[in-house]
Amino acid sequence: MNYWFQILKNSKSLAFLIIITFLITLMGLLSPIFIIHIFNRYIAFGLQGTLMFLLLGALSVAVFEFIFRNIRNNIFNKILQRPIKELKRELIKKFFENEHKNNTPISIVEILDFKNNLFQFLSPKNQSNIFDSIFVILIIVVLFFLNYLLACLFLIIVFIHLFLQNRINSLKAEHLRKSGIGINDQIIIKEVGTNNDLIKSNSAINYTGHFIENFFEKKINIDSIISSYDSKQVSLSNFFMLLSSIIIIGVGSIFVVMGNLTIGALIGFNIFSSRAIGILTSAQNSFINLTKINNYFENYKVYFKNSSNRNKGMQLSKVLGLIESKNLDFSYTNNKNFIFRNLSFELVAQHINIIKGNNGSGKTTLAKLLLGLISPNSGEILIDRTNLEKLSMIWYRKQIAYIPQNCEILSSSINDNILIGNNKLNEQEIGRLLQTVGLDNELKNSDLTLNEPINFNISKGISKKIHIARALAHNPPIFLFDDPFIFLDNNGREILKNLLVSLKRSGKTIICLTDDKLLDKISDNEIILGN
Repeated sequence: MNYWFQILKNSKSLAFLIIITFLITLMGLLSPIFIIHIFNRYIAFGLQGTLMFLLLGALSVAVFEFIFRNIRNNIFNKILQRPIKELKRELIKKFFENEHKNNTPISIVEILDFKNNLFQFLSPKNQSNIFDSIFVILIIVVLFFLNYLLACLFLIIVFIHLFLQNRINSLKAEHLRKSGIGINDQIIIKEVGTNNDLIKSNSAINYTGHFIENFFEKKINIDSIISSYDSKQVSLSNFFMLLSSIIIIGVGSIFVVMGNLTIGALIGFNIFSSRAIGILTSAQNSFINLTKINNYFENYKVYFKNSSNRNKGMQLSKVLGLIESKNLDFSYTNNKNFIFRNLSFELVAQHINIIKGNNGSGKTTLAKLLLGLISPNSGEILIDRTNLEKLSMIWYRKQIAYIPQNCEILSSSINDNILIGNNKLNEQEIGRLLQTVGLDNELKNSDLTLNEPINFNISKGISKKIHIARALAHNPPIFLFDDPFIFLDNNGREILKNLLVSLKRSGKTIICLTDDKLLDKISDNEIILGN
């Protein structure tokens, strides 16, 4: 709610919104008044001359109400666009600038999804409902003017209705909290999805299927809970609207017979009361939706609170590339199931370093640690004798080029993929890069072009070469390869081997996480994980 109030407070259209909502409410009051007069003047006394006037009046009021509501919705949309764009920009900026401490960061998809949910909760419909509720007091005043006893009876019905609706919402929230899907469930599902081949190859389908089954069972249960409570709320609203009409018409008929109320006034009272209870019910749900915004903000505040901005750290005057690990412990699950315990090693600067280990030994995890993407539970990683935790991450990641094992590329052109974050290279320099990694021949022997979007699946070998070319384009002092020869043919492997030797001669520090024996003859330093 606070965020919504802040948006309205900063809006120049707030006064106009209040005025147009007043006009909408006024139109809503006039329609039943015309109907009252149709019953009291035409039906009761047969004054035919007034019928057309009253019908045209009721129609005009309905048209104006429609126009005013559309104008208001357009204003709400315009008010929302700028602050939500700014919020999204701020969240994305913080997402890339902050380093998460507990190694379970939210994804960029979740950041963008937050924006979508925010827009949903701040929808013109929700805002309109709340603004309409402000002027529902005018409807109640008219009800008291028509018949104060019926008005008092109606208010009692409304209070009971709203109390029961609020109780249902509380029960739904509590039920969802107890049966919700936790972060661990989501992490497991993500890992199952990204490690499908590994799961199949290790005959772990039955084991992981258990987690998937539990996840979807929880998801179905949650959907069922929401559906059940939503149905109860709809049924309750329909019941109270019908109950209100029955009681009002029943009691009102007695007043009509007693001569204390006209038939037209009774019909009008029923219309007014139905509109009022509809507005209040909708407003209650909209208030709940707007309250959810605060919950979203609290979640993201916690995330960024638990994050540390490491971009204001140190910057070394020169990077040689000496990397040391001292007594490093790491676990993804808070000091349980350690991947590394007391890991110490030294990677020699300006040499070719090989880190070996069996599947599951933690080579890819070590790559993430060396990149500063995750932090160790204890121990330290030193870059030229300086603790990695003290360095600016934006600066540091410009000093190291990472060529991952699974070389996915953007659905853009080859040129764009090579120049990510680097627009300084001209066409001639790009041509030399292509030649260096062997991509020039790939382009000649295929339908690929340098500047056209890649709209079809290209081979993993080409993707690998694009990643290597990108790393060379940045020309950092440190190169980190995760399984450097995977997806490359014999010619590509030979090209890369010669390239590694060339990089070493030019003073670069090379780190290769691989068990491939092709590097044994040219390596200067070997680290074996899992010993």
